[in-house]
Amino acid sequence: MFGRPRNSHEFRYRCAALCFALFLVVSTATARDPLTFGSIETTVPEGPVRGWWARIRLDDPRVRVDSTAPLPEKIAEYPAAETKLQTVPDWADAHGATLAVNASFFDLLSDPKKASPSYTPGYYSGGPSDILGVSLGSRGLVSPPRIVEAHGDPALLFYADGRARIAYVEPDELTGVVCAVAGIGATDDSKISGSLLVEAGKNTGATARVAPKVRHPRTAAGVTADGRTLILLTIDGRQPGHSVGATLLEMADMLIELGAHDAVALDGGGSTSFYLRRPDGTVVTNKPSGGKWRAVANHLGIWIAPAPKPATPGATEPAHKR
Repeated sequence: MFGRPRNSHEFRYRCAALCFALFLVVSTATARDPLTFGSIETTVPEGPVRGWWARIRLDDPRVRVDSTAPLPEKIAEYPAAETKLQTVPDWADAHGATLAVNASFFDLLSDPKKASPSYTPGYYSGGPSDILGVSLGSRGLVSPPRIVEAHGDPALLFYADGRARIAYVEPDELTGVVCAVAGIGATDDSKISGSLLVEAGKNTGATARVAPKVRHPRTAAGVTADGRTLILLTIDGRQPGHSVGATLLEMADMLIELGAHDAVALDGGGSTSFYLRRPDGTVVTNKPSGGKWRAVANHLGIWIAPAPKPATPGATEPAHKR
């Protein structure tokens, strides 16, 4: 068990199982703000660990959630393509999102115009890609749920009533879902089953995918027990002087401390991206492992509408013109 925060701005805990101290530095947002965020700074025997987290109150009417839209039309050369690659900052800026992270795992599609059979497709913006698992947004279904041996992938599902749920998703469980992105479950040969990152408040990171005991850059999402608060977490990695990354067991512990009842690991590695634009226009980002932003297939965005201005005391409604 972990101790509770000592104050609203900063706290630390020591995980007996993993033996590291973690600092969560909270932003100066007020309790009324639908989005709060903060940085993570800690040290493990392998080196420093740094990242960013955010908590979003989904039942606040100012909050909107969406993911990458489907292609407007199919690409003849790439019949399996579902989206085109785009960096998280470019996607967020193009759509005016307040906060965006990378989401689902995906496959790169090779370029048939390349003559060399050894050509390896790259993470270049505009490149065609195939999302693995369910992806659904305001513009429709982009990618259907992935089923392996009658078992669906772990996924993050949003509903119109301002709540979210994390569960193993199958096609018949999308009724009422307005947005969805997926983690990855079983391998195609079912030799590795995969699991949620956190399930009913329990750390299940040891059986989550991918490479649960190896330090990597990571992206994950959790929801509180009532489903009304979304928690996003990114940890940088593969940068010895900055951050060595996290295991999935550590990610699960961090999410539990942030209040997650259930959680799912999203795509990570060089894809891990956190991009937040403050009301004053300044930007908060993570530090991607490759030294530059990777173009990814799927994005999860949060929009926060401005709070209505308080009425001026004594003001009256203007007369309606006839």
